[in-house]
Amino acid sequence: MSEKAPLNSIDAIVKLGSFVFDETTEYELDETCSWVNDLFNELEEGVEREEEDYSLGSIACDLSLKRKSGKPFGDHLLVKGNIRAKYMTPCVRCLKLTSQEVEAHFQSCLVPQRLEKEPEFEELDDVFTENEEYALYFHDKGNADIAEMVHENLFMNIDHFPLHDPNCLGLCTECGQDLNTGTCKHQNVQ
Repeated sequence: MSEKAPLNSIDAIVKLGSFVFDETTEYELDETCSWVNDLFNELEEGVEREEEDYSLGSIACDLSLKRKSGKPFGDHLLVKGNIRAKYMTPCVRCLKLTSQEVEAHFQSCLVPQRLEKEPEFEELDDVFTENEEYALYFHDKGNADIAEMVHENLFMNIDHFPLHDPNCLGLCTECGQDLNTGTCKHQNVQ
């Protein structure tokens, strides 16, 4: 049996019924997939791409989806993924654009939303199935929000306090002078 080439597009919300039970479907996604491009744009939100220090980044997401059925989850979807991005964002101290990289590996199990209210699922964040641990997510009547799951895993792994340099001096709180490039009269007043 020959290997299928990975697909390069998937809808943000997939229907479990479109996947064959116990068959793995592979995806290699990049900016050409609209919701993946939206993730990249969110990473660079507020960045002026015309700025001198701006350099074009990239995003790639590899997904492996497998539809399963059986106790205790019923019809569910196993997702293994890896998302990588290189993007520009402002330094939190001086606002100078800085290049950042993020990589997130994740495994998720999307089970029917009706199970969310069951006592055995109320306190769970992870489930163990197929001899592996998966983060617990829910699908709504067979509609699985893949984009939201990938979004959450990506943004849990970014640096929320990016610095262009660990020794960045930041901006003067009085006049806004970039203290990395010069001094101001407010520095000596304390």
